[in-house]
Amino acid sequence: MKLVTVLASALLLVLFSACGESGGSPEDALKGFISAVKAGDGSKAAGYLSSNALEELDEQFAVLREDPDMAVMVLGTMGVEATVDEVEDWTSRDFFAAIIETEMMREELGEKLELEITGSEIDGEEAVVFFADSDGDEEEFEMILENGQWKIYVMPSD
Repeated sequence: MKLVTVLASALLLVLFSACGESGGSPEDALKGFISAVKAGDGSKAAGYLSSNALEELDEQFAVLREDPDMAVMVLGTMGVEATVDEVEDWTSRDFFAAIIETEMMREELGEKLELEITGSEIDGEEAVVFFADSDGDEEEFEMILENGQWKIYVMPSD
């Protein structure tokens, strides 16, 4: 069960570390990502992940790749149905998508997805999107323009 908690925490970190499938504005990318997560559309949400975020996911999911049998069991407790063969072939994007599609993750994220975007600053291929969370705390996301799409690059370190 500790691994489930670690995975949920890692996904929360990554949730706020990667976004993008919109060439529009950084705000549009963030809104699209959050909308996909709320809808439980893991594939679409995973499409918003930057290459940097995918590298971070690789580190988080390495433990699952080391023991696919354990991964199937842990993922099963989260509501993800997968075989050992599937897990062995999954990329970090696949793991992320599968977990985002679970009811457990949507419940875990709940209010954390209620963000009010308050503005942004763009400097070439980098941007910062400012937002207030459901508690009114102000935060920001560093974003990057990657292949013509805005994606969240780094999460604030709180």
